[in-house]
Amino acid sequence: LARLLESDDRGNMLLEDGRHSHYTKRHSLLLSVLVCLKHTFESSCGRDLAGLIPSCGSMIFPMLSDDNVSGAAVETIKAMLKVDSDALWRGLHKLSGRSFPRNPLRVVPPCSTEFLSPSGSKLGFDKDVCMTTKQNAERLLDFLDTLPEQHL
Repeated sequence: LARLLESDDRGNMLLEDGRHSHYTKRHSLLLSVLVCLKHTFESSCGRDLAGLIPSCGSMIFPMLSDDNVSGAAVETIKAMLKVDSDALWRGLHKLSGRSFPRNPLRVVPPCSTEFLSPSGSKLGFDKDVCMTTKQNAERLLDFLDTLPEQHL
């Protein structure tokens, strides 16, 4: 998954075969990985893999803004939340811009400030991408509210 998310000027060499466009194949592979993860966490071994949810979930968060794979990303995160509803809770709150319940700290949505490049220059952000991410994170938080209380 991490290798598929990498990009550089030449593109990802794993995806270049001359028959498909780089982005079409990337999306196809990302969808396959997301479906595989979803089925894995829905299977009987999902509870045994609960320790992977924080790292897998944080790698999936950027895909919430990609129109080609955001639906599969949402469904995969839902499967993870059914196993461990707390593992991604804080990250989803930050992405959605919602404040934390009964918490006096102000939460700033991730798209409310400009990002800095590695060289320190300011980069803008795409408001449409930020809104898609925020809306998908809010959908996941609403889903989280429907889950039954989990036993520790």
